[in-house]
Amino acid sequence: MFKQAVIAFFIIIIMGVASGSSNEKIVFLGDSLTAYADWNELFPSDNIINRGISGNTTQDIYNRLGAVIKDAPKKIFIMVGINDIIRGKSVDDLTLTYNKILKVLINRLPNADIYVISVLPVNFSGDLYNLYVNTTVIAANERIKQSVKKHTKKDKVKFLDIYGTFTKSGTSGLIPMYTYDGIHLTHQGYLNWKQQIRPYVN
Repeated sequence: MFKQAVIAFFIIIIMGVASGSSNEKIVFLGDSLTAYADWNELFPSDNIINRGISGNTTQDIYNRLGAVIKDAPKKIFIMVGINDIIRGKSVDDLTLTYNKILKVLINRLPNADIYVISVLPVNFSGDLYNLYVNTTVIAANERIKQSVKKHTKKDKVKFLDIYGTFTKSGTSGLIPMYTYDGIHLTHQGYLNWKQQIRPYVN
């Protein structure tokens, strides 16, 4: 009986290794765009932690990094910035706070892979407002990308630019089927997001 139990134990371990079973945590960090996604359904796994909170700005994320550090994740996917822009925060200020976020994560979680996801476009009713917000988003993404480049070789940080997959060429707005209110995503929107980052999650 004891021998059978030992054999069964090792079979479970071997099957776990073969199937890629792991306790390594993956954190998705951001605002409502992150919070409203069912990441465990999009990427079937018990290891994913959703650290999205509706309304969060870059400063809010910075203020709650302690919870992410306690998670001790192997991978972190972060998207934040649209609330800063909508509330009139300058690209300079947004980028400055983003840099502070990255520095803390890099210093406190040196073994984690950090994936910075570009801010997405919006599609509100007013064309001029769309143009203002999305032009600012593009500028912010470029600045964030440049910030990430400063860390890439040394600190395992990557910038994932998925902005272009959410807007049609030559337009300035989030593709209608990807949103139900001009900013938040439909199921199709989340499927597109999943498709863009899947190679880095798996």
